[in-house]
Amino acid sequence: MPRVRKNDIIYAQTCVQIPETLRDAARDRGIGLSSTLTDALEKKIKEGNAGRHAATRPKPPASPSSTDKQVDV
Repeated sequence: MPRVRKNDIIYAQTCVQIPETLRDAARDRGIGLSSTLTDALEKKIKEGNAGRHAATRPKPPASPSSTDKQVDV
């Protein structure tokens, strides 16, 4: 998936699955999914919460893949 640069931050596009009712309720209340997920992930990382699958998950590559595309906006 392409990467996007905004204000010197590179954003990676990803796909998540959430219950449809939760998505609809967030949309009705004007809650942005990207910013909410970003805030939640930053909080978990800051608190040191590794999550239940951390030990089995492979570490990401040190540098971007040659197939990654970057889009400046």
